[in-house]
Amino acid sequence: MDIIFLGPAGSGKTSLVKSFSDWIKNTQDKSVSCINLDPGADYLPYNADFDIRKFFTVKSIMEEEKLGPNGALVRAIEKIIEMEDIIKPEIEKVRADFRLIDLPGQLEPFLFHSGEKIIKYFDRERMLGVFLIPAEMFDPKGIAITELLSLLVRLKLEIPTINVLSKIDLSKNVEEVEVLLKSPGKLRKTLKNISGGLEKDLVIIASKLIEKIVREQRIIKTSAKTLDGMNDLYDVCYEVFCSCGDLR
Repeated sequence: MDIIFLGPAGSGKTSLVKSFSDWIKNTQDKSVSCINLDPGADYLPYNADFDIRKFFTVKSIMEEEKLGPNGALVRAIEKIIEMEDIIKPEIEKVRADFRLIDLPGQLEPFLFHSGEKIIKYFDRERMLGVFLIPAEMFDPKGIAITELLSLLVRLKLEIPTINVLSKIDLSKNVEEVEVLLKSPGKLRKTLKNISGGLEKDLVIIASKLIEKIVREQRIIKTSAKTLDGMNDLYDVCYEVFCSCGDLR
């Protein structure tokens, strides 16, 4: 099973890959491998079974092609696609029951610069997207924005995707956030009561779209620090591909 971790910058993708992989190794009779597709990472807390930095880094691209950090990251995505004949076979050599895929810290370059072509390097029939909503966005506007971004991810990548709250150890209003995510209608009503002008109008429009598309969802709450939610995340990975699962 291939699990790709998605989310806005700073949402805790790398930390969750580390914690979830360790949890699987320590508690389950399953093999797990980590795949790093972030060429900008200075440090990885886990041992990568495939590391894109073996071929290039954002820093090396900046130096060789005289680009800034953002341009170099976009160029890195292009290079992953251009080097398919080399990179895809290397990824295919990584065998495990669970393959956890870590993406660049910035989601946008991957998502809007042919990230769907890189998805084809993996088993799309057994692939799950885990979209992280971090504690820093645990407010009505933040939830509306991340829910909309999650919908864009599903549309662009065309893989099953679940929303997962991350860094819950940093928040005191997890239960409130869970209620708003479970009921898009309540989210829309809450947004009507916040202050603001055009920005308020935009998030309300976004919430109406979410209300039409997103059905009631099971909320997974995780902390890479305390290991809360690891068992729930593990269980839902199977439910997505089970005919009796509620997320199929």
